[in-house]
Amino acid sequence: MSKNDEIEYQENGPIKLPKKILNKVSRRILLFENSVNYERMQSLAFTYTMIPVINFLYSNKKERADALQRHLEFFNSNVTTASLIVGVSTAMEEEKANGKEISDESINSVKSGLMGPASGIGDALFWGSFVPIVGGIAATMGEDGSSLGPIFHTVARLSVYVAIVFLFVKFGYNQGINLFQHAGGGALDKITSGAKVLAAIVIGGLVASLVNAQTGLSFTEVNVQEVLDDILPNLIPLGVFIFIFFLLNKRKWSPITVILALFILGIGATYFNILEVVE
Repeated sequence: MSKNDEIEYQENGPIKLPKKILNKVSRRILLFENSVNYERMQSLAFTYTMIPVINFLYSNKKERADALQRHLEFFNSNVTTASLIVGVSTAMEEEKANGKEISDESINSVKSGLMGPASGIGDALFWGSFVPIVGGIAATMGEDGSSLGPIFHTVARLSVYVAIVFLFVKFGYNQGINLFQHAGGGALDKITSGAKVLAAIVIGGLVASLVNAQTGLSFTEVNVQEVLDDILPNLIPLGVFIFIFFLLNKRKWSPITVILALFILGIGATYFNILEVVE
């Protein structure tokens, strides 16, 4: 434990975490994925994030050691929405330090209860909706010949990610145990379901607008592409998407391998006029 982590302990009156501690916790969440292990996943990262809180709330070395130990339990969630759980845990640690009867089991139960819903919401909204939208905009900028596409993609993702983390830590801290009660009432389950539907709609729209693939095959006077469009517009882009999903999800191919396979298949299909270049 470095001297920089040592924070003066308040001895008079109820303990209240200052804003600078919450900001320090938020900055540590940005390093959340730097420590993941197969046994307890993000437990070390979660514990590292809680160190400023623990040092501020507890003056006794044993109390600090016990607090570190209780946060070393299994934890795994989407990093963006995990900041909510960190905020709730911070509020519970504050209440415990102020004498409220809160057991180690109750703190870990709250973390476990929020872990699944937070992961579902974060994956659907951030990775399933926001990131594809930003990527689609950046790809469109690149197609138009702009070199600002990659810059926009990086700046937009990082700025929104950092802002969400800081806001969610403060929101989780202010809500405290109430957030867990909402989860028990089914509110988070409804939000999770809605977020997944939104993500599916976004992915479907992006597939139709950004995957430019059509066939150049024709037999006698029948244009195959026109027949496919009459059956279902953008049927080939949908087929490409399903094929990629099958390789990634079922065959467990790596993204790099899938990209190389599409590169080779695209050249071969274009050469034999199975697919044609869309201007």
